[in-house]
Amino acid sequence: MSFTRIIKDWTLPISMALGVIGYFAFRLPLLQPVKPAVISIIPYFLPMLIFAMLFMTYCKIDPKELKPRPYQLLLVLFQILATSAIAAGILQTSWDSAGYHEMHIFGLTISHSKAFWEAMMACTIAPMAAVGAVVTAKIGGNPTTATTYTVISSMVTAVAVPIIYPLVEPGIGMTFFELFWTILTRVFPTIVFPLLIALFLRAFVPTWHEYFVRTAKDKSFYLWAICTVVNVAQIMKIIMTGPASGIMEIAIVIAAGVLCGIQFAIGKSVGHVFGDKISAGQSLGQKNTVLSIWIAMSFLAPESALAPGAYLLWQNMINSWQIWKHGRA
Repeated sequence: MSFTRIIKDWTLPISMALGVIGYFAFRLPLLQPVKPAVISIIPYFLPMLIFAMLFMTYCKIDPKELKPRPYQLLLVLFQILATSAIAAGILQTSWDSAGYHEMHIFGLTISHSKAFWEAMMACTIAPMAAVGAVVTAKIGGNPTTATTYTVISSMVTAVAVPIIYPLVEPGIGMTFFELFWTILTRVFPTIVFPLLIALFLRAFVPTWHEYFVRTAKDKSFYLWAICTVVNVAQIMKIIMTGPASGIMEIAIVIAAGVLCGIQFAIGKSVGHVFGDKISAGQSLGQKNTVLSIWIAMSFLAPESALAPGAYLLWQNMINSWQIWKHGRA
């Protein structure tokens, strides 16, 4: 097997490993002097990478295909119902002052926390990742339907979070419209602006559009791999410095993995019925974990931010396997 082939097949695992190594490397005294500069660059560096990555993907999209599919309604319903069910369970449970509740099942006492369930809720309400279209295209799916669902699910999240989260955490201190607008402004510039530019070039500057289509190839995927390095390093910080106990961390990480697998499986099952298995699987399974982490850290228990972070690692492992499998097909 050639070196190039190994890199292509193992791009995501390599990116994840580099993210872990990078996090521990910047804890060494040798790199401490440059650490503040690197941290200050990231908020500008990541959006630029994502913008370029999505722009190159969107250049390949036929605007005539940007329309909702019937199965996407089912995916939206799952997103809303799963989140509402968890929220209802939280509201119906009597939590002690520390946020714990004891259950007695078959003579066993089982203690679980409100933070754990809030963590799971952060993973179900999250919209499809903006980069989902990139991976969908990489494994043979339809990036156009994935892009459409990214927009739809982002709108659903922007509406559902201001309704559901204040019920679970009454101390949020923001009105529906304030929270709605805050989420919308964090999601839509990343998704909509590169799409509008790609559509503009297709309509009015076709020479440039053709150039980007011709030269893009796998560049968007490798840009996403660079984003993964940075995101994994940030996730490691949450894991290593978060307030959750060791047992709580393990429980959240495992549960996030189970939930990740379930959502990929449900998406693929729904998509299989409608002839769009790959895109539907990515639509429900691949989440905007960066947005989820921000929402969790801003409005939920601090420990809940660990779940979308762990979810990112799990979904990247699933994506790595799918890319490897597609390359062998």
